[in-house]
Amino acid sequence: MARLARRVLPLGSAVLCAAYCASLLAGAGEPCCCQCGCGACQKVCRLVREEKTVSITCWGSKCEDFCLGGPSHINCKHVDEVCTICDDPTKCDNVSSKPKKFVWYDWCPSWAKQHTKTKLMKKVVTKKVPSYKWVVEDLCTECQSRLTPIQTAEGDVVPPPPLPYLQR
Repeated sequence: MARLARRVLPLGSAVLCAAYCASLLAGAGEPCCCQCGCGACQKVCRLVREEKTVSITCWGSKCEDFCLGGPSHINCKHVDEVCTICDDPTKCDNVSSKPKKFVWYDWCPSWAKQHTKTKLMKKVVTKKVPSYKWVVEDLCTECQSRLTPIQTAEGDVVPPPPLPYLQR
């Protein structure tokens, strides 16, 4: 296993190094304009408007009526035999058991009183709002001059784009 690792590890490192160098050489050319594709361009900051979805949580309450019963009393006793021996073999599940007495009582309610409870309710509202962000693009001077300013809402203050690195 160790001998195999000593043979494979240098080979894998050489392949990774060659792939990295090839990717550097492929991107070594002059950047091209992202709008027209010409070669003479520079990186420019441009303001882009996007729609952002915001979730707002609203809390409220809801009233719900219910009845609360008073004490009840025993009315009648019932006795039933369950788990009896089966006479019809088609209805039996091949389970053998002894008969058992099942006892229950009827309970008669007395009075009831109506109450109201307040439940906490949650409501989530989603709203789309305008959002702005600066992006870096490769643009030629001709495409820079043709850029139209973005449409902003009334009263929005938009800062000027940052100066290119060479003009600072």
